[in-house]
Amino acid sequence: MAVVWTIEEKCRRCYSCVRECPAKAIKVEHGQAKVIENRCLGCGHCVNVCSQGAKEVLNGTREVMHYLKSDSVIAMLAPSFPAVYPDLDTQQLVGALRACGFDKVVEVAFGADLVNKAYLHLLKAPDDPDIETMLPVIASSCPAIFSYVQKYIPELVPHIARIVSPMVAMGRAVNYLYGQDKRVVFIGPCTAKKVEIQDEQVSDSVDMVLTFAELNDLFQYYQIDFDAVAPRPLDPPHAYLGRLYPVSGGFLRSAGLPTDLMNDDIVLTEGKNRVLNLLDLVKKKEIDAKLIDVLFCEGCISGPFSNKSENYFDSKRNIVRYTENRRNQADYPAWRETIEDCLSHVNLYRSFKAESVNNPEPTEEEISEILARIDKHEKSDELNCGACGYSSCREHAVAVYQGLAEADMCLPFLIDKMEHMKNKLQASLDKLATTQEQLIQHEKLASIGQLAAGVAHEVNNPLGSILLYAHLVKQRMDQAEDDAKDLSFIIEEAKRCQNIVSGLLDFSRQGQLTLKQNHVPDIILKMIEVVKEQPEFKHVRIHTEFADDLPEIYVDEDQLYQVFLNITMNAAEAMPEGGDLTIKAFLDDDTNKMRITFTDTGVGISKDNQSKVFTPFFTTKQIGKGTGLGLAIAYGILKMHKGNIRVKSEVDKGSTFIVDIPLASNQTITKKEQDD
Repeated sequence: MAVVWTIEEKCRRCYSCVRECPAKAIKVEHGQAKVIENRCLGCGHCVNVCSQGAKEVLNGTREVMHYLKSDSVIAMLAPSFPAVYPDLDTQQLVGALRACGFDKVVEVAFGADLVNKAYLHLLKAPDDPDIETMLPVIASSCPAIFSYVQKYIPELVPHIARIVSPMVAMGRAVNYLYGQDKRVVFIGPCTAKKVEIQDEQVSDSVDMVLTFAELNDLFQYYQIDFDAVAPRPLDPPHAYLGRLYPVSGGFLRSAGLPTDLMNDDIVLTEGKNRVLNLLDLVKKKEIDAKLIDVLFCEGCISGPFSNKSENYFDSKRNIVRYTENRRNQADYPAWRETIEDCLSHVNLYRSFKAESVNNPEPTEEEISEILARIDKHEKSDELNCGACGYSSCREHAVAVYQGLAEADMCLPFLIDKMEHMKNKLQASLDKLATTQEQLIQHEKLASIGQLAAGVAHEVNNPLGSILLYAHLVKQRMDQAEDDAKDLSFIIEEAKRCQNIVSGLLDFSRQGQLTLKQNHVPDIILKMIEVVKEQPEFKHVRIHTEFADDLPEIYVDEDQLYQVFLNITMNAAEAMPEGGDLTIKAFLDDDTNKMRITFTDTGVGISKDNQSKVFTPFFTTKQIGKGTGLGLAIAYGILKMHKGNIRVKSEVDKGSTFIVDIPLASNQTITKKEQDD
């Protein structure tokens, strides 16, 4: 039966449990850290580190409540209880348990006293056929330790002391002293005890294991008022130095074994990482000792359901003080007599067998292939940051091979991947925005083009008639007459209307481009020769920079000339007091297009107007100074060339118009093709 499992909806991909689990009994699937039952030691480390409360522990509260209703039940308190309830007098605690319905309350520390005698006998007579164990002997008091050895270092199973834990020893002693018709409930800080009692070899000792957290639930359910309960003493058998078991070195001290640092026969350590290192040294036969005393927790007072509000040193002090106080009150002869009686009638021994769950190891090539999947191609790529829960990238790769982990648990890889996706998405969004803007502009131009064509056709003929008859009347009139000035004004305004109509016709025409191979700098220079004689360019200095490797490209020379002319005229008009216009032409390797830029030092364009400059009839010039069609016509011509035009500008600093023309080899590109 599973003792610890994951509540999937609470799991948040932190991998803290993977990092903390000494047995790597966590399998990650779709980001969810699931406990593998046959690999789990029940040590509870994953419960301690899970800040999301995503780890659930097998709860025996309901079963114990059922016992209390119908059976005689004996509560066995683990030796760490004084550290868990430091402000509660022992007799008050016993009284509270009695108020819940327990018939008797005993200390598991007496079971520790029994186990101590068995270890002393083992060390004095290691060849006893009933308890024969290979040196160095690994203490079996901590179920998480011997379970780890059975599953992950099966070759060390013969080194495990064939002695039961204090809990089992006490359970069997209670059954001997009070009869086997009683229910026995162990109460302590350890979840591994819930795994231990599922072993058939010791299932005769304890019926249920409760953690101190579950005991608190019982107190709450029965509405126990500690100040109101009748104080009751602990029931016999009473313990002696076995009460020191939950603190570091407590086993050695209570058993009367040497604890000084100069003694090489006994090695003592605690804490997951130090224990694993020590067991590895034992496996490699690098430890020369008789006894290995190890605990996965830093003493049972640091168990997963110990008192987290108390610091380690205060908890240790509480245990030592309780032990000293009780020892001063102890009836040593009575304790000795009970110990001897139980040693004669209680079985303190058991056996262990290998239960290897080790997975196959990958080859170096398979590890390299998995590492390459998370962009770790060189040794320097392996950051070994531990974010995935494994101590190294290599260990993570092995876990991936064994089906315990997923490749994308690697945080640096995920960050790089997300950054790449973000950049790719942003590029797509930018492209989409540009395309959308172009489509909107194209639709606007198409609509206005249709309107412009109709207006131009209808207006052009009457304008021609006005001009013709105005000239005829003017010729018949005396030039001195004042009316001649009015006629001249009519003629000038009519010509201006005719220019507008001509622009509309250019803007709306639907014909083909006539493409020929042309050298773009030649078109630019031809245009410059024409404009530099115009009055607008009197104080404008024109500079050109053309790359040497510019190829000839297929363009409509006349149309492109019109584009360059319109941009250049706009630049000159933006510099009424004079300035510099720099025209550059070069190849853009990123886009495989020819790029022509026109940079002026003029008044610039505000940000609000930059998106409007290619819209027909938009102009910032005074009435009569411009039609607002020049850049719109340029935009349309470049789109027919499958090119583009855009502007960058800053007010009072100037503008740069950027023209891109693809290096296409098509002979002709119709406007219809461009529309498609």
